[in-house]
Amino acid sequence: MHRYIAFVWNARIAERNSLANTLGRRLNSKLPGWRCALNTEGIQVYQVGATARASQAYQLDRKGGVVLGKVFARDMAHDIGPSEVSFTEREAEKLRQSKGRRLIEHYWGRYVAILKEDRGPLVWILRDPTGAVPCFISDYRGINIICSHVEDCATLGLITTTINWDHVAAYLWFDHLVTKDTGLEGVRQVQAGECIAIGPDNTEATYYWQPDRVFGKRTVENREHAMRELRDVIRCCVGAWASCYNSILHQLSGGLDSAVVLACLPHISDSLSIVCENHFTRSAEGDERYLARKAAKSAGVELIETPIQSSDRSIESMFESTKVATPTLTAFVPETQSRREEIVNTRGIEAVFSGQGGDHFFQSVKTPQIAAEFAWRHGLGGGIFRVISDTSRFTRKPIWSIIGAVISSGLLRKHEDPYDEITPPPLVSDATRDAMEPSCIRHPWVDTAVDLPGSKRRQIFDIVDTQNFYRLPNHYADIVHPFISQPIIELCLQIPSYVLTYGGIDRALVRQAFTGIAPTEIITRTTKGATTAYFNRLLVRNLPYLREFLLDGRLVTEGLLDKRKTEAALCQSSLIRESELLFPILDAVRAEFWLRTWVSAEKQAAA
Repeated sequence: MHRYIAFVWNARIAERNSLANTLGRRLNSKLPGWRCALNTEGIQVYQVGATARASQAYQLDRKGGVVLGKVFARDMAHDIGPSEVSFTEREAEKLRQSKGRRLIEHYWGRYVAILKEDRGPLVWILRDPTGAVPCFISDYRGINIICSHVEDCATLGLITTTINWDHVAAYLWFDHLVTKDTGLEGVRQVQAGECIAIGPDNTEATYYWQPDRVFGKRTVENREHAMRELRDVIRCCVGAWASCYNSILHQLSGGLDSAVVLACLPHISDSLSIVCENHFTRSAEGDERYLARKAAKSAGVELIETPIQSSDRSIESMFESTKVATPTLTAFVPETQSRREEIVNTRGIEAVFSGQGGDHFFQSVKTPQIAAEFAWRHGLGGGIFRVISDTSRFTRKPIWSIIGAVISSGLLRKHEDPYDEITPPPLVSDATRDAMEPSCIRHPWVDTAVDLPGSKRRQIFDIVDTQNFYRLPNHYADIVHPFISQPIIELCLQIPSYVLTYGGIDRALVRQAFTGIAPTEIITRTTKGATTAYFNRLLVRNLPYLREFLLDGRLVTEGLLDKRKTEAALCQSSLIRESELLFPILDAVRAEFWLRTWVSAEKQAAA
């Protein structure tokens, strides 16, 4: 797993030069195996776990900076390919002159760039628009610390463990939280698409990539043209990522999205080894093996079937104790994880692929805003009644309710806010709920998109959410979600929602694009599997432990959780009767584990 730490400081201050060198020696002592990727005036960058094809340090020139991760080249006509990138001296100068913007405009991939001003003190920290590579920034005695994993900084004694309780409360309110704030005071997350300019006296943050700007560049409304372009960009992105590896384990659910990724993989290279894995439950809603077998057979690859079943393992053992910056990154490790890791290790797998992101980009959200977007663009012009009928069929809502959305959101352009759909947290104390500021859960990408159609604003909300897929544990192999690639995201922003889901069918355009390529049974299937029953059984089996763990925990002690509400929720009848309690309880458990990990580390350090 690729990890990095960088030290950035004002080299004109002699004391900071000395401190930076001391930190470099400390890193070499406490983190053996790390290598220096850049050492120049005011910057030191160290990394471990880099591989030549999948993740590396791209040197810009001797002093100009470094790009950490994986970068692919493209032009603005969506000509995307897996060719290797190397930054010439001239290209490095262009990157510096653009302050890093050229990376966003002419390249894509997963990366964090650390660029230095030519003959000046400014340093730019840029994170790619997908947020696939973590990036946190903090200050240690005047040295800016930039890292992928705060656990490494904790090992080096570079961060404090002061809890940001407002962030923990925000997580309990909205567990898909993606913000610049973290659960640790003084530790900031560099957001996807954001650039932090570090100067001698201050820092300045700017979003280089924003979805509303991408939306405004063009519209791909012709269905046939959009279908061909979508198929091409998906194939190219899947191919680019697959070209980084010799062996892949693909998570094949039996659904549309993972089947589309698999349909692209066998054509990458004859030498690419592909194995698929399907997880299934004993309940019908979670057993999609029939469809997974169809997809694997069609692609000519092996399928391994792994049951999701309850064992004697406690829920306590299913949360990783790694010290991370925010509860959202505390990984839940299900019982199937050990089987996956075994497959990876015994077969020499280099990466685990998935179809995550398809629901978010290809329009699976059933909303009247689809028809409203047509009216937003065309008024009551030709085709509006067909789109209203399609949207009614897709959402299963009456025609009159769709017409209401067409008038209010499409013609009158009333703003629709996707955050309005978030319900109040049921276990949080009244005092904490009253003190919560709505801004603490919001993302700037959504807030700057107020003049977009409601369906596109919701799509941007979902694009933010895809960053949460990278919180899965990946210490044994790279985790790759090929759909979560900048070119795919940008194209889907530019295709209207009523084109993505025409005919009242969810993800209709991508279905058309891969008809005859993926199995027909999957292309035409519109239902989805679920594992809710498994999680319910897991909580019921662990209720005695959970009662003690939560009711005597820090969340209750600090007043974030209401003890009476939590105690009432932690019983079998409540879990059966009120299914909406399932994930708030799991969120509380995750947050409590996160807190205890840091509190335990703090006590050990004090001792």
